[in-house]
Amino acid sequence: IRQAIGQAHTLTLGALPLICPILDTLDLRGIVIAMRPTKADLDLGSVALVLVLNRLMAPQPLYWVHRWLAQTVLPAALDVSPPKLYDQRLGRALDALQSHLGEIWARLVVRAVQVWQLDLSVLHWDITSFYFTGAYSQSELLRRGYSRDKRPDTKQVNLETDVTHGTRVPVGYRVLPGQTADITCPPGHLQAVLRLLNRPELAALNLRPILVSDGKMVTPQAISDCHYHHFFYLGPLPMTNAVRRLLRGVSTDELAAHELTYRPRRQAQDVAFVPYQGVWRPFQVTVPPPTDQPEAPQRVYTDRALVVWSAGKARLDVGKRRTYLKRLLDELDNIRRQLNQGRYAERDYVVDRIGSVRRGNPAKNLVWWELQGTDGQLSLKFHLDRDRLAAVQVLDGRYALGTNASHLSADQTLHLFKGQDDAEKQFQVLKSPLAVRPVFLHSDHRIEGLVFVTLVALLVRALLSVQCQQAGMSVSVDRVLAEFAPWPVVDLVLTDGSQVRQVATPTDFQAEVMTRLGVPACE
Repeated sequence: IRQAIGQAHTLTLGALPLICPILDTLDLRGIVIAMRPTKADLDLGSVALVLVLNRLMAPQPLYWVHRWLAQTVLPAALDVSPPKLYDQRLGRALDALQSHLGEIWARLVVRAVQVWQLDLSVLHWDITSFYFTGAYSQSELLRRGYSRDKRPDTKQVNLETDVTHGTRVPVGYRVLPGQTADITCPPGHLQAVLRLLNRPELAALNLRPILVSDGKMVTPQAISDCHYHHFFYLGPLPMTNAVRRLLRGVSTDELAAHELTYRPRRQAQDVAFVPYQGVWRPFQVTVPPPTDQPEAPQRVYTDRALVVWSAGKARLDVGKRRTYLKRLLDELDNIRRQLNQGRYAERDYVVDRIGSVRRGNPAKNLVWWELQGTDGQLSLKFHLDRDRLAAVQVLDGRYALGTNASHLSADQTLHLFKGQDDAEKQFQVLKSPLAVRPVFLHSDHRIEGLVFVTLVALLVRALLSVQCQQAGMSVSVDRVLAEFAPWPVVDLVLTDGSQVRQVATPTDFQAEVMTRLGVPACE
């Protein structure tokens, strides 16, 4: 047999047996072709399919996609020649798709909702940023702004997503300029959700979901818009003076009498776990008139706030305050020890130094201080203000969750809010396994195109996870993809010129997953 083998080439099969059926069901290639037909020898649907598969299996810069493709079984399976997918062609494909991305995404999501019966009654909404290297002097998207990646030196783009509760399936996204402030996003976000839910395929369901978000998006205007469109909102109320009064208005005894059943998974078996506590209170939201209609009446809504106490947050609050207090007291003591020496003999300089050490320190209002004397004869007194400290300690561990969903119980409210972690975990996937951030893309159209490709890959990952859950498997999608990644195929060229393709025997894990998911054996 060895004498009959002329050459052997090893190619990657990987997780294609699991991924491709999902993409076929979504009909990515067919939707793209329908939206952007072409007479070229390589249709845009196939290009989009290859780019999504690359994001899922081994993310590469555009100029290396053809090299990756040649090392897989895809050229024969898709009838695609790797050299045809050079970087400029891929870039032009992203340009060509840009004006159709919204409609293509909507059709994919509708298909996913219908086939996988996704529950859209609760959507977790969040925003993140992705930084890019390079000047991008002509870009309208890449701007400097608040960097969640801790890279204020670079330009960035903001990405807003909606994911389903529990299953973490992305069903909506928007690409926003990097300088966009979170508080300006709610109106556009709500309109985007309405456009999706009002599509003919979904309109009959009459869906008005609970939109769960963090505190930056719970603004008076956002609350007003949710009431107007009959949506529900849920999120932490910003820590204003009114909210502080609300939190202080609930006694420790009343909170202790209302324990909640929510328990984090990591503490499921912790016998020392201290339950959350929660009490409902009414609260009012006043919406000022639009700036272009200053004489219009204010709108006032009376909703509910769940005052929550968490032992973990209480420990965190105490620890942070101790850290900030120690830092402030140590720095004030350092100033006092240097008084009347060098520049510290000048009153104006010492006042500036005290201001600089207090600036930005959350504990600054808890320390009383007084600088006495004139230049060269200065004295500094300071001490912890016990009354203010006591007033702050009452708030330890407390926060308020605002909502207009009157049908929710306290337990349901906290459970749904804690699911906000679902959106944050998907951002982690985008920034690591799927590597949304390219090295260089020279137009906003291509940036939007690559973000779309990456979101489709995230959609496929999430649907694969849903399939595993529905099959009763407790394995993570990360492990599934990692276990399938090295699965090879060997192409044999025999001495008589004939060719034979052999798929490596699947591992026990691979075989079990394919059986549980109903994927036929590969031959």
